[in-house]
Amino acid sequence: GGSNPSSPIGVAACNGGINTVRAFQLIVALMLGVASTSAAQLAAPAPPSQRLLILPFSAAAADSAGSIALADAVRDRVTALAKNKVLVVPKAKLCEALKASGFPCDGLLDDQQAKQLARFLQVHAYMMGTYAKKGSTPEADVHLIDIASSGMSGAFKVSDANPGTTAALAEMIAQRTVAIVRISEPIRNCKDERAQQRFARARAEANKALAQDSNSTGAWLCIATIFEAQRAPIDSVIRASQLALRGDSCNATAWENIARGYQQKGDTTKMVDAFISQLCAEPRNISKYLGIAQVPRQQKNFEKSVEVLDRGLKVAPGDVQLNDLKLAICNEAGNFRCSARVFYDKAQRDSSLQADTTFLKPAIGAAQQANDTVALIFFTGAAVHHFPNNLSFVKARAGAFEFAGSTDSALVYYKKALAVEPNDVGTSLQIAKILIDRAVWDTAAFNRIPKSDTAAQRRARQPLVQKVDSAKPYLRPGLTSSDSMQRLAASVIMLTGGSKVAQAGAYDGAYPWLDTLLQVVAPRTPADTVGPKQQVRVNGSFWFGLSSTLTFGKEYGRIAKLPPKDKPPRCHQYRELQAR
Repeated sequence: GGSNPSSPIGVAACNGGINTVRAFQLIVALMLGVASTSAAQLAAPAPPSQRLLILPFSAAAADSAGSIALADAVRDRVTALAKNKVLVVPKAKLCEALKASGFPCDGLLDDQQAKQLARFLQVHAYMMGTYAKKGSTPEADVHLIDIASSGMSGAFKVSDANPGTTAALAEMIAQRTVAIVRISEPIRNCKDERAQQRFARARAEANKALAQDSNSTGAWLCIATIFEAQRAPIDSVIRASQLALRGDSCNATAWENIARGYQQKGDTTKMVDAFISQLCAEPRNISKYLGIAQVPRQQKNFEKSVEVLDRGLKVAPGDVQLNDLKLAICNEAGNFRCSARVFYDKAQRDSSLQADTTFLKPAIGAAQQANDTVALIFFTGAAVHHFPNNLSFVKARAGAFEFAGSTDSALVYYKKALAVEPNDVGTSLQIAKILIDRAVWDTAAFNRIPKSDTAAQRRARQPLVQKVDSAKPYLRPGLTSSDSMQRLAASVIMLTGGSKVAQAGAYDGAYPWLDTLLQVVAPRTPADTVGPKQQVRVNGSFWFGLSSTLTFGKEYGRIAKLPPKDKPPRCHQYRELQAR
């Protein structure tokens, strides 16, 4: 056939048959080798399409080293056990991403930071959790979170007492994780079939996952979407979502489905509860707290709104947005104790507010309405410190001390206020009231004096009379005020002073108080026999009668010694002298 002498086959033919056979065998062998290599290349499995991020577990300072070692061991074991199913982000790449974000390589992240890192690394799911040692037993709460429809989601708790090593605990976590990874494929198939509206096939794929794990969160969530697409009764969606919580009690999607389902049913109570339960999925997501708190607020369920915000403030103390919304809701509800506490917390964290009148005025008002002594003393102290000449702040400071029972301090500030505004009848009456209220009759000490020693008894009563009499100058503006309410207030204070002296048996000291009082509250018309003034009149008349009767002889003698005058009559003249 005219063999080519330069070809391997042609050379072999020229050299004889044996060489020809050997050359042919060599060519066949080379061809077979190439074919085998190509076949091996064709048979190599494709790299996994799903990427998983395993983060260090949160732990107390004493357990931090064990936490880091646990996460590293879990990462290695999951890689070894499921290398054909999932691509685990290696630690080197994780460290690179953490350092680029300003964290150390083994830095612990909260839920929001972990989610951001997972999205940055474009993974489909990520694992985080907590680690602790109870005695010699290591324990871990593990949470696998799906963020890209991977089907890898779930939560579980593991502990290992024997042998109680990090490696043994990591093996347990890895085995549970790999089980979730393996059933994620039919879950993804379920979602794909559901998207194509092949519902029977989608349900069959979900059932494959449930056959391996009846509590598979991803499988039940896919079934919930099937029910939703088929427009099945909303109770079916709710039930499937509730079953999804068996595998992950904090799954945000499941709680969202439940909340929206109850919203459709018109059950707002269960809707709100479901939204609140959703917070455990992202405990540091401030936006969620703000949004969820608005739901019960719209229903006027202010207490529930405050509960949500307080839950957020536990994980983010002092957060401005949470505190501002809480203050608005407390004010809206008229819950001044709540408002005062928010004002107090804000001022403790931001000292500049203590010098801001637009902040101090409503803060003092809320504390006054709530009778919150601690907040009131704090705010008025800050107010007079920064604004010592502000009369309203000085009076508020005095009121705060009075409410707290510090009457000496209250008098100091009331007198400061009266010095600035001498015609302030209200402040003058407050001083009179405090002076009379703090005049206490020591009955125990008086009872130790022999009844026969009248002189000693008189001396014992005198300090009380002097204390009560010291209020007279501060009562006078109220008694002569054109404001009937101020006159009534002065009358009540006067009744307290006169009756207190009379009860101590100092009738000669009580008489002028009560005599003047009855003139102030005397009926203006025959019909003036009802109301609070009448009550003062009745009580005053009782003590006046008692005091005037028991001092009649002495008073008659004093009146008899007055010089005769036609006008005014002696009784009226005597009253004028007593009033002075």
